[in-house]
Amino acid sequence: MTIPRQVGPGPETGPRTVLPDYSRSSATVERMVAALGPRPGRTESAGGARRGRVRALFPAAAVRDTLLRAVVAALCLGVALLAAAGLLVLWLGVAPGHSPGIGRLLVMLVLGALTLLLGLLGARFSLAALGTARARVEITEGDLLVVGPLRARRVPWREVVAVESRVVHPVHWLTAALRLRDGTRVVMPAFDRHIWTWSRPSGQDVRALRTELHRRERAGRGPR
Repeated sequence: MTIPRQVGPGPETGPRTVLPDYSRSSATVERMVAALGPRPGRTESAGGARRGRVRALFPAAAVRDTLLRAVVAALCLGVALLAAAGLLVLWLGVAPGHSPGIGRLLVMLVLGALTLLLGLLGARFSLAALGTARARVEITEGDLLVVGPLRARRVPWREVVAVESRVVHPVHWLTAALRLRDGTRVVMPAFDRHIWTWSRPSGQDVRALRTELHRRERAGRGPR
């Protein structure tokens, strides 16, 4: 059916506009409600007017990935602690005034390297687990809010020149990032990838960000 555009005379300016007159083939509830605009006597806060609707992107399997990375971090840190304890025992076992033998020295070097390596891996997986638990990307009309393990950063759309899906980072390893006009990157931990998914193409959310960025670029250039 066709919804009437006007119903009855208004108190001051004649017929009152109720809904736009959309044809049956293109009318949707969302478009009609959006076309109504704000109601008389109803004001919108400055923050709401500036940000508009918010869409949030989260890791595909946040709970599973958080638990997996937390378990790996606990194992790495536990083994590193045991290696450090063994290193300390060997060091204290050296007689005062004597140097350790070649065999003991080699074992101490191996335990020291193992402690350092596993400690770094444990710290990395701890940050990755925290990042997965907190990570999200909020998309608004004017900017993006990128939440990571330790902080959040708001990035205006006008500063973004590309959405990169294969960025190598020392903590996040293979992930996605926003490349800004000044050449810097903003890593998006919500798109961290496991090592067994590195060969797969980028996900739908990354492609959606690229599509939105291209749409804004075309809108900014305008018709030629």
